[in-house]
Amino acid sequence: MGSASQPMLVVKANRALLRKRRSFKEIREAYEGYVSDSELKFKELTPFEQKKIRDKIIQQAKKDRWLEIQNYFIALLILVFLGFLFYALFLD
Repeated sequence: MGSASQPMLVVKANRALLRKRRSFKEIREAYEGYVSDSELKFKELTPFEQKKIRDKIIQQAKKDRWLEIQNYFIALLILVFLGFLFYALFLD
């Protein structure tokens, strides 16, 4: 019987927390002015600058693709080596 008061204390504490929570409506009203003020402003680029940036992106994509292929090849070699090692040690 002495331990029956413990769950009631927890329930009371949880109810107190629920009363302290702000509703979605209150939060939205608090941030309403901030959202409309922040409009994105993009820099205007000449066609030459756009082409230059595009070429850099393409070059980086090619480099990333080549590195990914190298990583897969190295992983495949390691797997084949481990397969032969497993075969030599346990199945021979």
